[in-house]
Amino acid sequence: MTWLPTKRLSSKDLVRAEHRLQTARRPCAERWVILVLLCAIGALLFLRNHEQTAHAQRIEALSQESVNLQTALELSRLQCQEHQATEEQLLKRIAALSAQAERLQTDLAFFRQQKKTR
Repeated sequence: MTWLPTKRLSSKDLVRAEHRLQTARRPCAERWVILVLLCAIGALLFLRNHEQTAHAQRIEALSQESVNLQTALELSRLQCQEHQATEEQLLKRIAALSAQAERLQTDLAFFRQQKKTR
């Protein structure tokens, strides 16, 4: 690689030339890195907050579903108890009616026998 020749300035030219002070610039890369990191931190905080909100909503929905299921279970238990009590009453009634029918059959047989003997 060849370098282009440059003209050497004389000290007269350097002394007579107008010189202005310039502020030293910081590299912009540092600012961009800091800005990107701050944006990343902000995005992560936003996502964390969003996830916590989603979890809280899910917990609330599950709690409500649990309450609904417990209510349905209690209602089902009450209906089951009602059916059992109804079945017991019907079985007792059937037993009583069967006993009464048996007694009536016996009475009928007795009266038929009495009728034959007369």
